[in-house]
Amino acid sequence: MIDRVGKLLLFAALLTILGVATTVIHDFDTFWQLQSGKYMVETKSFIHTDLFTLAADVPRFEHCWLHDLILYFGHRLGGYHALSVIKGLALGGTALVLLWAARVRGASWPSMLLLLTPFWLSRGGWTARPQLWTFLFFALFVLVLERHRRQGGKLVFLLFPLMLLWVNLHAGAILAVPILAAYLVGEGGALTQGKSTLSRAAYKRLWLVVGLVLLGFLFTPYTREFIDTLFSAHQLGGGKEGAPIAQVFNMDWRPTTFSSDPYFYLSLALTAVLMALGRRRLTLTDLCLVGGLAIMGQQLSRHTSFFFFAMSAMLPVYADSAAAWIFSRFPLGVKSVLRWAATLAAAAIFIHYALPAYHTYGLFRTGLRTWHFPVAVAEFVKEHRLPANIYNTYDWGGYLAWTLYPEHRVFWDARQNSAEMFSYGWRVMSGHPGWEGIFEKFDVKTVVTKACTVDTGQHYPIIDLLRKDPEWRLVFADVSALIFVRSDAVSADWLAQYELPDSRADDTILSEARLLVEMEPQRYKGWWEIYKIQMARRKYPEAFLALEQYLRRTPVPDPQAEALYRILYPLVPQGGGAR
Repeated sequence: MIDRVGKLLLFAALLTILGVATTVIHDFDTFWQLQSGKYMVETKSFIHTDLFTLAADVPRFEHCWLHDLILYFGHRLGGYHALSVIKGLALGGTALVLLWAARVRGASWPSMLLLLTPFWLSRGGWTARPQLWTFLFFALFVLVLERHRRQGGKLVFLLFPLMLLWVNLHAGAILAVPILAAYLVGEGGALTQGKSTLSRAAYKRLWLVVGLVLLGFLFTPYTREFIDTLFSAHQLGGGKEGAPIAQVFNMDWRPTTFSSDPYFYLSLALTAVLMALGRRRLTLTDLCLVGGLAIMGQQLSRHTSFFFFAMSAMLPVYADSAAAWIFSRFPLGVKSVLRWAATLAAAAIFIHYALPAYHTYGLFRTGLRTWHFPVAVAEFVKEHRLPANIYNTYDWGGYLAWTLYPEHRVFWDARQNSAEMFSYGWRVMSGHPGWEGIFEKFDVKTVVTKACTVDTGQHYPIIDLLRKDPEWRLVFADVSALIFVRSDAVSADWLAQYELPDSRADDTILSEARLLVEMEPQRYKGWWEIYKIQMARRKYPEAFLALEQYLRRTPVPDPQAEALYRILYPLVPQGGGAR
């Protein structure tokens, strides 16, 4: 009976992951991938330069070309709804394969349910990007290798065709190297000690498969780039000299600290405890794989997902071993009660960690999060034939390339490979001195900007500079986007018809800040933006509540804000008092 309940609960858990993962498209990178797929289909050629930006001659390594084509054809068949489904199936498939690997290792249903919980901790990577395929192929490699450890045979040769797909879907295919190294070292060491379940013939077969997998790196249009990536993998990360420029500013390309991801370090501790309690099942291969992934996760934030996946696949048998040792100290009747309690506790823990994701994304919500992207902006630019060149904020480059190319090239996008272009874009976006000279250098006549940053919710400083400059006029504003044009680049009649009052910029900053903090309340500067605008408009109740939220969430003390809070508190008697 308890096994049947465990299976049902595990099925429900998988369905929950599938539902939550099948969400609206909200990642900025999705669109340059769509545009890349479209370009390859229309021109029947691969991409080797940064075609869609003003740095069109800069080399570009389109390692995810097959993913681009999948997204593009998916969009042609079912629009953004199809992309949501593809994302959900890839993530749901990853969870299923990890559980399959755990079952091959002999895990029980309750322990599999319990250790599926860490899968939620990888949620930061649940976007419609090519890394989804690396998630899935990581799980498939572990499954095939675990089966080979126990049964031998020729199924391990399946890794070669899997590699041929993986290497054309995502540069993360280089992860195959440390995975295979863990099994080679672990099983080789176990063989010398007479503890491996592999025969020597099966171990030799594994070496042959490793050779074939490495050969797979040659079967891609970007062989040289893949080999360069493989040998420069130690330089990956925003904090390392020689790292690509985009990695310097992306948080998931930085080392994992306890303050940035405490769950990773708590998971490390849990893993150590479970492997110690279940040490009767301990193998050198498990130590090599789990330990190696732990080191990778500590060195680079975006690699923590693979450690969480390893927990789901590798640790259930250790939980079973630990539980068996504990249960052996109780009489038979108590054991049954404990098994039921453990199963229900596993379900409760899974639900606890699933709820935040459910509240944010819901279940089976498909399509596009329209306010998150410059949908109306692109239509306005096309309808009114706004003058080139365009400057755009970093994260909107992909969508604008998808909708405006070839009539317009974007200034930059999230795949910017030119350090010089990235520096120009960043200096403008941040409002650094000399931004006017950069606009002159690239003959920028139209500016498309988000109101607020997606990480903290702060409004972009360039907006303030454009509002003060008489050469630039605000001509479009919606819930999250602003368009400024040079006054001498459009006709006076057109400008008289479409120029907007300056207050509309504040309306847009306010609306996007509200949307951002609704999605993620930790965007503390979004609360500060709401406070400033509503305070200036003498809307004290909302200003007070926003200031309260800002003070609760700011990572560093803000004496000025605390002083303002004390001044505002008596004016808003309905305020609860945050401090």
